[in-house]
Amino acid sequence: MKKGLLLLLLLFTYRVYAQDVVYEVKIGTASKYQKDPTPRLAMYLAFDLLFPDRYLPLQLFRLNGVKKMKIENLADPSKNFVLLFNRRGQWKAMQTVNDTLAVTYKNGAPDEFINHSGSFNQFQYAGDTVISVHNQKIDRYVRKGRIFHKVNKHADKLSQPITIYSNTNWDLPLTIHYKEHPDDDEMNMMTENFFNDVKGNLILDKTIHTNRSHLVFKMENGLPVTLSTIKQQLSGPEKSVKESGAKPELLNFSYEYFEKEKKTK
Repeated sequence: MKKGLLLLLLLFTYRVYAQDVVYEVKIGTASKYQKDPTPRLAMYLAFDLLFPDRYLPLQLFRLNGVKKMKIENLADPSKNFVLLFNRRGQWKAMQTVNDTLAVTYKNGAPDEFINHSGSFNQFQYAGDTVISVHNQKIDRYVRKGRIFHKVNKHADKLSQPITIYSNTNWDLPLTIHYKEHPDDDEMNMMTENFFNDVKGNLILDKTIHTNRSHLVFKMENGLPVTLSTIKQQLSGPEKSVKESGAKPELLNFSYEYFEKEKKTK
């Protein structure tokens, strides 16, 4: 009882959007939902599923007019990749050294993933819920504001992971706190902090226990031009930086743009 009360207070304090979704969603109930933001925002969920490390927060980039984003790893060219976009600002493909991973759209929403072997993930929609079907495995994601989080049903609710958001609109600063066990504040947790520094750089701190990846995006006109990643070791209850890696990993970004469409009389 005490644990349940503590969890309730924790959720209220951090404005958590809890796992309160009805799970009985039938596959095949997709509709157009043209007036609902879910299909439009689902392109970010699709990107996160294909790019689970999520060090590219597309939600915070100004992608209007971008046709191609090229990411180059100066130390390891084998890690280079290219993102392709359509005129709506939706990403439509990721080209790597070994493959091209594409997403198709139907009624403005992600429909399926395709690579050289064919389709390997399909999406269905029911209200604010997005259903991802991969190799007969079904995952459900619910939209709260502009954020999606997984809401798969767990037999033991006490061990069900929770995610705590400082806000769900991608307003900066934003903190996302992942907990494998809702009643455990020390173990099995990761925190992502997004904010702008005084120089206008976009910062992402990904912290697991005392290990932190400090990502610095140098921004121009709403888009990153470089990304430096520094590994940091933290110490103390306030998690101050104990030591940093000697040499940061550096990525360069370059862009191609769509030509502006000429208006016809």
